[in-house]
Amino acid sequence: MKEIAKEAWNYTFSEQAPGDYMLSVVCGGVGMYEFVIRLTPAQIADYEREGIPYIKRLAEQVRHDQAPFAAQKV
Repeated sequence: MKEIAKEAWNYTFSEQAPGDYMLSVVCGGVGMYEFVIRLTPAQIADYEREGIPYIKRLAEQVRHDQAPFAAQKV
């Protein structure tokens, strides 16, 4: 596993194997938990085009509503 970017108490973005990206997002209020997703090909393309700013936006989306990402959960 190769850690690409990390912000404490926010997210960790890593590459598990070539082309296999994972995003772990810290969620919750009183009870904190990690929500980990595997990026889709479309999300990978957006990351390759925009870089870490895209990952930061994606982490915020995940933090605010995990339901749209349930199928990607690891």
